Amino acid sequence: MKKWKTFVALILMFFAIIFNWGWFWIIFLLLGLINILKTGTIHFVEEVSKKETPKLYWIMIAIWTLLIFYSVYDYIMDNPDSFEILT
Repeated sequence: MKKWKTFVALILMFFAIIFNWGWFWIIFLLLGLINILKTGTIHFVEEVSKKETPKLYWIMIAIWTLLIFYSVYDYIMDNPDSFEILT
């Protein structure tokens, strides 16, 4: 099956919305960031590449990274009991 990873991601996104899985969005954003760094291109509204527009590319990388940190923060604040073992 071609593009099986995309198919699995769409199914998982559906379940993440239905079951309110906050942790899923952290993983989803992190995998997206890794892919962007590997390929050097971002497909957002239009393709942004590191070669053509490096400043915009790195601004978008910074925003993507901030979204990941915010998602982690939000998840921790919403689920403080999940981290009792760490304290």
